[in-house]
Amino acid sequence: MAILVNRLTTLDEPAQVVSPIDQQDIDCFLSEWKPVLDAKIAELKQAGLYTRQGVADHNVEDAHWEWPAKLHKRAGILQWASYAVRCGGRTQGLMFLDMLPKCRHASQANKHMVYVDLVSTAPWNRPVLAQQPLYRGVGFVLITEAILHSQAEGFDGRIGLHSLPRAEKFYRDQLGMEPLGPDSQHHDLHYFEMTSANADAFLRP
Repeated sequence: MAILVNRLTTLDEPAQVVSPIDQQDIDCFLSEWKPVLDAKIAELKQAGLYTRQGVADHNVEDAHWEWPAKLHKRAGILQWASYAVRCGGRTQGLMFLDMLPKCRHASQANKHMVYVDLVSTAPWNRPVLAQQPLYRGVGFVLITEAILHSQAEGFDGRIGLHSLPRAEKFYRDQLGMEPLGPDSQHHDLHYFEMTSANADAFLRP
């Protein structure tokens, strides 16, 4: 059982972490996430603000990710794992993990790791996008699951990911991941890795 912080009440609330993502989560995405994201993108286009910086400023950089299609394509394939966080009767976060990429950091180059392919929190949890964001801690819970998944696979907690610009400080400063700079092969997004030592420190009480 995980814990999320309700920003409105300041109270901790129990959250359920499930794997894999199932139809309940996809239904929530389609009925509650997607309309909000689509509406904001339409608003930005109408205002002439639909740019890389514009979507970052409004916290909708991931609005084009098609979770239902990806789940359909990847379901049952050992390369992929998926997770959802549920709280308050709704899906609060979604994540896909890829088992095939290998590490780049000099201290663990070419070792196996878990790559965080996609990770998102619900629109109502996002500063700027939501006037009063609801839950804090969704990303923290999901990245924790990625590290635990890495350990379960025998990869010693090693994970990697390409960060959307708005999330770079979160991965570097709050999670202690190692920044390896922009990746020209991945839209110049900054690449981060969690070393085994970083993972141990992160999970330590």
